[in-house]
Amino acid sequence: MNKLKKILDNLVEKYESKSFIDSDPIKFLHKHKSKQDIEISGLISSSLAYGKREAFIEKLNYIHQLFGTNPYKFCLNLNQNLCKEHFKDFKYRFNTGSDICCLLEKLHKFYNENLSIDDFLKEKLNTQTNLAKKAITILSQELCNGNFSKSYCYLFPNPEANSACKRLNLFFKWMVRKSPVDMGIWTSLSSKDLIIPLDVHVAKVSRALNFTKRKTNDWQTAEEITAKLREFDPNDPVKYDFALFDIGIEKLSINL
Repeated sequence: MNKLKKILDNLVEKYESKSFIDSDPIKFLHKHKSKQDIEISGLISSSLAYGKREAFIEKLNYIHQLFGTNPYKFCLNLNQNLCKEHFKDFKYRFNTGSDICCLLEKLHKFYNENLSIDDFLKEKLNTQTNLAKKAITILSQELCNGNFSKSYCYLFPNPEANSACKRLNLFFKWMVRKSPVDMGIWTSLSSKDLIIPLDVHVAKVSRALNFTKRKTNDWQTAEEITAKLREFDPNDPVKYDFALFDIGIEKLSINL
């Protein structure tokens, strides 16, 4: 246990640095200062963070060029006809320009009614346990409340359906953790409440390290892996996200 913790801690130190930012979708968030700008940039960047990194970063570049320096102002003053024109030819794997316009219209309504996602969650959360699951469920339901397409709702899965919610957990990690990479702008949750963003690389390495014996990459598996990581750091278990991910990518060997 101590040897594995040391290895993982060394990898955290190696990968959790500002040099990582330029190759990661979180780079878009670091261009902004206000909570609302960071939330909007983060929600959209995390929601499209599936498939090949180069491919979705290219799509995120396009969206952020439209935002300019102020995603919040863009959403508050959203012109629906202009939005449809901007995204008429947009396509990324399961999602179309129509999905992005639906999201921007949802954010337009949301931010005209709420100060921020963080404040919205503070008002809605009424439990001290399973905070991440409860908060993600609330946000997913809020964003998918309406007559939306299946492809739009793919952007915001729900842990109540046992989805691993990798991208929403990534969004929450960005918002809650304070680190050289993560933004740390929310107070509705703390780092100890977070759940690991579970992708295929993290899942594969976690099984190899006996963090879980479950075969499916679902919410329960993400919780099991996070519980093991809390043994290494109970206050910040998901700090090991980069370490586990890059072991999977680089196929590093760990001799325990």
